[in-house]
Amino acid sequence: MARQAGWSWRAVMVAAIAASAVTWLAAVVIADVRRAPDADCLGVGSTVTDLIASRPLTDPIEPIDAVAVHDPWARSKGSVPFDNYYAIAMEFRRSDGSISHGVWGLGAGPAPAEGQALTANANSVLGAPLVSVDQSARQSTIWPDI
Repeated sequence: MARQAGWSWRAVMVAAIAASAVTWLAAVVIADVRRAPDADCLGVGSTVTDLIASRPLTDPIEPIDAVAVHDPWARSKGSVPFDNYYAIAMEFRRSDGSISHGVWGLGAGPAPAEGQALTANANSVLGAPLVSVDQSARQSTIWPDI
C-alpha cells in the first residue's frame, strides 16, 4: 500500500512539472507570435533615401520604401566611432522600371526618439558617410564599400 502512494505522489509531481513546462512554452510561443514582425525596425525618412539615391552609379534610381535596423556589430568595425550604426534596406526602381533592393550602412549620432524615423542632415552625412553593404548597393550607387 505504501508503495502505491509513492508512485501516485511521483505521478502527480511529474504531471505538475509537465503542465508547468507546457504552460511556459505556450506563453513563450504566443509572446513571440504576437510580436510585430517589424518590432526592431525603424522607419527611414526621405532625407536618407534621397541621400542614397543622390549618388547613382549610372542611371538614376527612385526610392520606393526603406527600413533600418540598429547594427551594434558595425560599431566595433567602423574606422570612425559613432553613437549608433544602422543597416538600411531600401527598395528602389531603376530607370528601366525594374524593382531592386540594396543595403547601405549609416553611422549616426543619437538614436531617433521612439516612433520617429531615421533621418539624415548635412552635418550627419559629412560626419557619417553612407556605405554600400551588399552587391546590389555597390552596383547601383557610388557610395563606398564597407
